[in-house]
Amino acid sequence: MKTKKYLFLINGMVMGGAERVMATIANEFVKRGNEVCIVTLKEPKSAYRLDPRIKIVGAKGCVQSNNKVLRLIQLIYSGIKGFFYYLYYLKTYRPDAVLSFLTYSNLLAIMTRRIFVKNVPVVVSERCDPQKRGYVLKKLCEFMYPMADCLVCQSKQVGSYFKRISRKSNIRIIPNPVNPECIAPTLLNKRRNAIISVGRLSPQKNFDLLIKSFHEIICDYPDYIVEIYGQGPEYNNLNKKIRTLNLENNVFLMGTKKNVMQSVNNARLFVITSNYEGFPNVLIEAMASGLPVISTDFPTGAARELIKDGINGYVVPRNNKKELARAMAQILSNPQLQDSMSEANKKIVRCFDLNKIIDQWNAVLNKEY
Repeated sequence: MKTKKYLFLINGMVMGGAERVMATIANEFVKRGNEVCIVTLKEPKSAYRLDPRIKIVGAKGCVQSNNKVLRLIQLIYSGIKGFFYYLYYLKTYRPDAVLSFLTYSNLLAIMTRRIFVKNVPVVVSERCDPQKRGYVLKKLCEFMYPMADCLVCQSKQVGSYFKRISRKSNIRIIPNPVNPECIAPTLLNKRRNAIISVGRLSPQKNFDLLIKSFHEIICDYPDYIVEIYGQGPEYNNLNKKIRTLNLENNVFLMGTKKNVMQSVNNARLFVITSNYEGFPNVLIEAMASGLPVISTDFPTGAARELIKDGINGYVVPRNNKKELARAMAQILSNPQLQDSMSEANKKIVRCFDLNKIIDQWNAVLNKEY
């Protein structure tokens, strides 16, 4: 069988859900005898382990200034630099197909495909909530995404959104895989009394809601703790909230860790409080570890697709402190429910088996659909 060459395009390989999935796909593709080159618009570094056979190169674009005018200039310069850098590698590497993740990289890949290199199939993947963009960027994506050879979405609801707009059949749904390296299920009787959440400390993740909801039930569960893994601009505000509610001995901001699920899979409960998400990796990894899960009902619909109320967890309204507190109490107060939810989650995540998901990506990149 002829070795296939694939060029992967992404803004940067920093820590993040999209970046981790791209690293996983790249690693699995080279294991299957393919060649992969990752082109980033930023530094050619990866926060995630890459097989040494994978080539990673970067345009070293940089947008750092807090000044709006300087930031705009840096953004334009980085965009132009990234465009020519990607075009150079597209022509010299001569891939059989291109896979792009994240909005700006997707638009760049489609534009280049339409104007300069028309014989290379381009697959783009939407990794977030498409309705959370500004008006201009939202309309640009709606106009250009149908020009890709295939658009991959992570949830059925996001796929339906683009199908209504484009009315084309080149849309496929591929959820994120469960990475076996991140999973080490723990027996329930060996779990510690901890509630876990993971994500960037940003307004999007809304960890403030988790802290306030836990405060509602702490009198009934004084031996429980909350651990929040991640870093970000909301660190000081969250610390202040913890002190204001006198939760210093029960709520902890843990910072970042690689393969964080290996550190937290012995907890009792996993909670996501986001205002919006794409398809959160940490949620399916928590499920695969056998943790009961609670998630807010963010607009992409991924939580509803993954969680069946009362079976493997609960989905609660966004920004509803009372409902989140009630759901946490229902799980923490019932060991039998924890046990049944744990077993249900271990079965559900078989749908996200790594090899099955890689087969789907392979089919899309080779137009086997």
